[in-house]
Amino acid sequence: MQFTDEQLAQYEADGAVTIDSPFTEQELDRAEAAWDRLQQSGDAPYNDPDYVDVIQHPFFEEVARKVLRAEAVHLWWGLAPHARPPSDAPYGSVRDQWGAGCHTDIQATMEDFTASPRRMRAELWFWLNDVPVNRGAMRILPGSHRPIMEHWSRVLTPEQKKMLPRVHGLRPSNVSEKAPAYPEHVPDLQDTPWIEQEPTAAVARRGQILILCSAGMHSAWQNEDNVPRKGMGTAWVAEGVACGLPKNQREGLMDFFPRLGSKLRPERAHIVPSDFDWLFESDYEPKWPETFLPE
Repeated sequence: MQFTDEQLAQYEADGAVTIDSPFTEQELDRAEAAWDRLQQSGDAPYNDPDYVDVIQHPFFEEVARKVLRAEAVHLWWGLAPHARPPSDAPYGSVRDQWGAGCHTDIQATMEDFTASPRRMRAELWFWLNDVPVNRGAMRILPGSHRPIMEHWSRVLTPEQKKMLPRVHGLRPSNVSEKAPAYPEHVPDLQDTPWIEQEPTAAVARRGQILILCSAGMHSAWQNEDNVPRKGMGTAWVAEGVACGLPKNQREGLMDFFPRLGSKLRPERAHIVPSDFDWLFESDYEPKWPETFLPE
């Protein structure tokens, strides 16, 4: 099973691509059973050997190396079971749901994205059951990562660009004053505002992997099915690339990684970094005026 050059080109153009994985049905059964156990118990995922076996599978590292154009990579974020349970419809229309949920997670410039190694995180969503349109399939606005990163290239100062890439969630200009980033936002950069554009559902089959660039517009989505969407989210970064996380996330990761690393097989232990020199604190304060709403 390979992650092809054509699929990489689609990721670079659209900011998302779904690929097959080499996991067997037996391996998927074990991973899904572990997911079920963790959802029921609330236990830390690194305590379940079947779940740890997923994260240390070499395929994720291989994909991350190719996405990031890097000889060596390590985890940026580790093992995270992710649920999208069935829910009642809280929105009157698709437009309402997209308008309320669309956002970006990563702030980076186009220079970061085109660098070698790529100064970006490789985000891999591994699906443990099918993800049809009505089962909470994530919505993505293909290609939106490019104008947004080009915008940050234009408006941010050299000092600010040194703090990228960073996890810094931003919304379009309908951002609530209660949001931690307010009044920072992603401005409308095209004729049609972000919230009026039509997103694509990231559908997938069990065992497939969504490779996402969350510097572009995307949104969680309600699950109208009668079973949960079962996923595992993981993120990787190239060796030597410095990354920013808000204070609470950084502290959580610094606690989490040694615990996960202790559960890995010796030949896979290198995927968890031995120090945190690469991980700096980048919170929602101080605000950057370059990302404020216009007066």
